[in-house]
Order: sequence, then structure tokens, then C-alpha cells
Amino acid sequence: MDNEFICPECGSKEYENQMFVSKEPTKEKNKDPWTSVLQQMKCSSCKKIIPAHLGERWDNISIEYAQKEWKELYRKTNHLQNF
Repeated sequence: MDNEFICPECGSKEYENQMFVSKEPTKEKNKDPWTSVLQQMKCSSCKKIIPAHLGERWDNISIEYAQKEWKELYRKTNHLQNF
């Protein structure tokens, strides 16, 4: 988890802040991928809220994989996330 931040949206290597989030557990099956995101980073350049596991590429995922997951799962509901 010592990877440098790279925004999967714009490629910036700088972030404004990082947030550790506590969320209420839900009993419903939720298809929103953000329900399991507990660490978020705000990109300094594009201002998108990025799940930390994608921005820092946890578990040695590639930037290409992070970009694909970002575009397919998180980008469309990014406007709902905020600090």
C-alpha cells in the first residue's frame, strides 16, 4: 500500500486530502460500489473523489486496471461522494 497516488481520471499525482469514512452498515443488498469504500482521496487537479484503493493501486493493481474499474464502477456516481 506504499504506492504513489495517481488519479485514474486525469493522471495527476497530487491529491488535496484523504478521508477515512465510517458508514452505517445496511441490511439491504446495495449495488452502489461506494458502499464498501472507507478511504477516499480528492484529486488536486480534477477534484474528483477517488477510492483510495484505486488512487494508490492497492494489491499491486496496474494503473490501467484502476482506470478501468474507475470508469466502469465509480465515475458515474462520483458526484454523490463528498467529504
